[in-house]
Amino acid sequence: MKKEHEQNQSGSLLGFWFCAALLTILLGCILTRDITRPFCGLHSWAEAHGPWKARVHLRYGLGYTKGFMTNAVGNPPTENPTRYLDHPQLHSLLDAAAMAVLGINTWALRATNVLATVITLLLLLKILRRLIDDKTSLLAGLFFCLFPLIGYFGVNMWLYPLCFWAIWCYLVLIKALRNGPEPGAVHKWGLAAGLFFALQLSWEGFFFALAIGVHYVCRCIHRRQFPEMTLLAILIVAPLSSLTLDFVILAAGQGWDFQRVFDVYKWRAGSGEMQEHDWGKWFGQFWEHAVTNFTLPIVITTIVYLTFGQLFVFMQTTPDKQHKRRPRQFPQFWLFLLPALFQLFLLKGALWRHQTWERPFAPFIAIAAAQGVMLLADVLRKTSKHLANAAMIFLVGLFFIYSVIGTNDYYGIRWQSPAKIKMLEMLKKNIPPDKALLSFESFIVDQHKAKGAFYRPEVAWHLDREVVVARSFPEIQKYAQTGRFPYYLMPTTYYNRETSLHLAKLSNELQRLYKVKAQFQRDPGGPRKAHMLPYLLFDLRSGASSS
Repeated sequence: MKKEHEQNQSGSLLGFWFCAALLTILLGCILTRDITRPFCGLHSWAEAHGPWKARVHLRYGLGYTKGFMTNAVGNPPTENPTRYLDHPQLHSLLDAAAMAVLGINTWALRATNVLATVITLLLLLKILRRLIDDKTSLLAGLFFCLFPLIGYFGVNMWLYPLCFWAIWCYLVLIKALRNGPEPGAVHKWGLAAGLFFALQLSWEGFFFALAIGVHYVCRCIHRRQFPEMTLLAILIVAPLSSLTLDFVILAAGQGWDFQRVFDVYKWRAGSGEMQEHDWGKWFGQFWEHAVTNFTLPIVITTIVYLTFGQLFVFMQTTPDKQHKRRPRQFPQFWLFLLPALFQLFLLKGALWRHQTWERPFAPFIAIAAAQGVMLLADVLRKTSKHLANAAMIFLVGLFFIYSVIGTNDYYGIRWQSPAKIKMLEMLKKNIPPDKALLSFESFIVDQHKAKGAFYRPEVAWHLDREVVVARSFPEIQKYAQTGRFPYYLMPTTYYNRETSLHLAKLSNELQRLYKVKAQFQRDPGGPRKAHMLPYLLFDLRSGASSS
């Protein structure tokens, strides 16, 4: 009898991980779609940011970057580069290591992100299998794979594998897992390492660390237990020491100017890119992102399960005797929810422009939706087994269709015109690395005084040449005589009439002296697709030869 039971368990385990392997293949297929595409799609700014900084580390060396994320283009680069110090620096070094192996290209970090996302999925399934039944765990894993948010962006590189590993170790240490391993030193060291390095990779790691710490303290209060001091020390010391190190590195990199650190925090904790914070509009933006990130049917199922569905959950009379949890009760509800709540509200200003700011909700919504589908099947099964199965198949099929449509929509969005990317690539081929582009536009963005101005990352990646601004004919002539600028790039029209008239006059003056090297046609763009102005490219060397 015992041998038969062990064989059943072994078969169940093998079947579970076989299905998990199929999910990883599905997730890999979704994430590797058009993996070599240029940086012009949704959030192309953020997508090009990491590769650009990693390329700088590799091309110019750590002696030049000092280990900091550095804004540099061309070769040789500027002697006094600007540093990007608003984020922890470790992830950029890891990105550089990945590019050193896979090459300096658009797909190297995307491939690394695929690996990190697959590992995250496997860790999530590993955790859920010890909290709920296998079918619900796999269903939650399927929804996690299908979310457009995950299917397009993946996870934040190595942050989520570390955070999920920390959650696993924490649940082992508090003995919250069904048939989980015995707590040991490896889990304590694993938790400490996960929390420490999560904050070295991203500020988002702080919200996971805070969530685990708050969860443990509240758990002890609820159970009227005194905290286990070693575990409490890990939950406090590991993240705080890492956070302190982050601030020291950040301040040291900018001359021990802590005020700038506070300015960045106040900006993101406040209105962000908006002039003022409006809670009504903010919640509207939150809902709009949620519907596209997770799809409307899944969001509705989650809401129904967390509200009306709880009446059926607490009517169940067969709780888990070991952990006193009902079959369809949400497992470790607050542990999965708190990271998302802390991230969303402590830095609420980041939500306006960043759909990925809702990413911590992904495991929470996946679990809730899976539990909701299974709860509906449980209720219908009392009437008809076939009806229950049909309802499950219908809902999963509906979720699948909406997720495919949503992911396709994300892949179809263009933050940069593909024609503009081609123009930048052409300029890179024609301008030697030690030369620069003279331009009417700066291609520089300045979000906030605390962040400073820098090249837009997509432009920095695809153009990879220094850009110097000149907007008058005498200025252009003066720069042309230096021999450092082979070409002058200018739009032929602009967004206001006054500038357009100036451009028309400037174009006529330039055409009297310089040859037109190329014309770039207007790209009208369209709904959810960036447009491109028409450009003229003047060969500044032609003026020198004719004179």
